[in-house]
Amino acid sequence: MKNRNWLAVSALFLAALFLSSLVAGCAPGKKSSSQEKVVEMWVMPNSLNPITDIEELLKPFEAKTGIKVKITSVDWGAGWSKITTAATSGDVPDLCQLGSTWVSAITGMGALQEISKEAIARMGGQAAFVPVAWKTTGTEGTGKTTAIPWFVDARGLYVRTDAMKQAKVSVAELDNWKSFQGALKKLYDADLQLDGQPMAPLGVSGKNDWNVIHNLAPWIWMAGGDFLSADRKSCVINSDASVSGLMYYLNLVKEGYVPSEYLELNTAQVSANFNSGACAMYFDGPYEIRTLTRPASEGGASDSPAAKNFAVVGYPTGPKGRITFVGGSSLAIFKQGKHKAEAMEVIKYLTSKAPQVAYAKATGFLPARVEAFNDPYFANDPNRKVFKDAVFYGRTYPSIPSWGLLEPILTRRLGIMWDYVLGGKEIKPEQIKEQLKLAKQEVETILLQK
Repeated sequence: MKNRNWLAVSALFLAALFLSSLVAGCAPGKKSSSQEKVVEMWVMPNSLNPITDIEELLKPFEAKTGIKVKITSVDWGAGWSKITTAATSGDVPDLCQLGSTWVSAITGMGALQEISKEAIARMGGQAAFVPVAWKTTGTEGTGKTTAIPWFVDARGLYVRTDAMKQAKVSVAELDNWKSFQGALKKLYDADLQLDGQPMAPLGVSGKNDWNVIHNLAPWIWMAGGDFLSADRKSCVINSDASVSGLMYYLNLVKEGYVPSEYLELNTAQVSANFNSGACAMYFDGPYEIRTLTRPASEGGASDSPAAKNFAVVGYPTGPKGRITFVGGSSLAIFKQGKHKAEAMEVIKYLTSKAPQVAYAKATGFLPARVEAFNDPYFANDPNRKVFKDAVFYGRTYPSIPSWGLLEPILTRRLGIMWDYVLGGKEIKPEQIKEQLKLAKQEVETILLQK
């Protein structure tokens, strides 16, 4: 009996197994988890919800291709160390966001996959992207591309329109260095009292800001100065033109247009002061528009005094033109990544027009793809149009492997200049030139090691 029962149970089990295999074979095709291609992607916190925003953006892509993307957010402060450690160890993601000034350095380590001309052509070619952003997609002079621009960042001048009206300052007076200084004097002389507090004409951050070099670079460039020679063999930061540009900017503080206590603040703190009505103007990126048009529940400041009384204009034109710093981020594939072909498909999707516009709305940054600027979100908004224009007249730093070592040197030396401003005495060009001479020596020490 026991033997017959066992045989009966066995027969039933085999029949059930056979039926289940038939059902599985007839079920709609769905890849098992072991068959899925999962692209590991590292990003920085580009928005308040860095992982969720990209996951939402990628849902149509994942549904169409079957490629899954696992997002890991890496803090900007730890990003450089984490990425370079991964590059040297080989324990890398498939795909990684790189700051525009980082690409050449990581490329120089031999860690990035070269992107073929055929792949670039499938994305519309080099001409499909903002020209200044494309300059940071590899090491200059090599003709090789190791990253694709994802989004860009430019700077503009935010102004309180009600303050300008009260001080009888027109937008035209913000056009060039001379008239800009005159406009600041009018705002200063008006002794503005808005939103229940005194309002300074201008807010700028000092040496404690992470943007020190980005804040000062436009004034150096607009005066005709630069950081490196055209052949990248020497540092030219100590030129008379560079001194002239820095003197102009630093003296805006010495003239009293910027309260000295601002020099202890960073950009985020200056931004908060503008939003609350403590200053009439300040320089910042396009993400501030998003802040001023979003409610507090979404991390915005649409209920702030500035939200209903602001406009954006371009930098005042200097002796050598109107120039702003343009940064941003690119997407790169590691050579030792496991899913390089799939990672390339992710890049192709994220840099196409619709995702470019959608991500700009989520983050406040600007698209890297030129045609995305034709979207009404940019084309019909006069403030966002200012940043669109800035992207095309802006500049960035030399895309050389050693720039990652040079930028901290330049940041430190440029930061020291704010000590002269806080010192209470007249700023002398000789003091500025001495700091720039020291910067030149330190930079050229690095350049000679190539």
